[in-house]
Amino acid sequence: MTVDNKTPHQQYPLPHPTNQLDQDVLRLAEALKAVDSNVYALLQADKSANEAREMLKKALEENDETLDAKLTTLEDKHETQVEASTKQARKHKLNQLLGESIFPL
Repeated sequence: MTVDNKTPHQQYPLPHPTNQLDQDVLRLAEALKAVDSNVYALLQADKSANEAREMLKKALEENDETLDAKLTTLEDKHETQVEASTKQARKHKLNQLLGESIFPL
């Protein structure tokens, strides 16, 4: 009668001293096939995770470039508005100081 020892986590078949060698060889072959299958599944999962990480990295880089372009546009618009407001304020102040409307607002 074959003793059916298994590993604690994956339940791979283990050899036992009372088992016949021909029985344990088959059990060990079964265990190696299961290990091979599990390692392959883990490698595939790692590959998928790496591909997903690369896609996210690329998307973040593209998003960063888009945000940088929008920030530059907003900075340019802000600078234009500040210049226009400063010019308008100077005209207004000169009109106040001179008491006239020499500079049209």
